[in-house]
Amino acid sequence: MQKTRLKQLITELEDLLTELKVEVYADVNAYVDSDGEQWYSGDDDDGYAD
Repeated sequence: MQKTRLKQLITELEDLLTELKVEVYADVNAYVDSDGEQWYSGDDDDGYAD
């Protein structure tokens, strides 16, 4: 692929990721409980150190 096309694809992917983040984080009730604490299940097996 041409570098210009790859750069364009990366830009489009970043824009899509930004839109997804807005949709997810716009609903505060989805990740903050009634006490104002962030919700964490403890089941974080993504392979990265926390």
